[in-house]
Amino acid sequence: MEEKKLNTGLAVTIIVTVLGWGVTFGVCQNKIENNTKEIARLEKQFDRSDATIQNINSQLAGLNAKMDLLIDGRLYVQEKK
Repeated sequence: MEEKKLNTGLAVTIIVTVLGWGVTFGVCQNKIENNTKEIARLEKQFDRSDATIQNINSQLAGLNAKMDLLIDGRLYVQEKK
């Protein structure tokens, strides 16, 4: 009788352990999937930010070129006076 209780207890312990591993694996897998989605979202946001920064830099370069032309024109006009 004592051996049967021991075997039953061991079987229950093994089953509970395996179920615990299953729950742990499920939770970890869920967190990995959520983190993967979050990483993808952040990468898209970064790409949009990078494109915006490049656009702003292009606009600044154009404005700087126009400002240089205006300054050169003013200097040219002042030199003629």
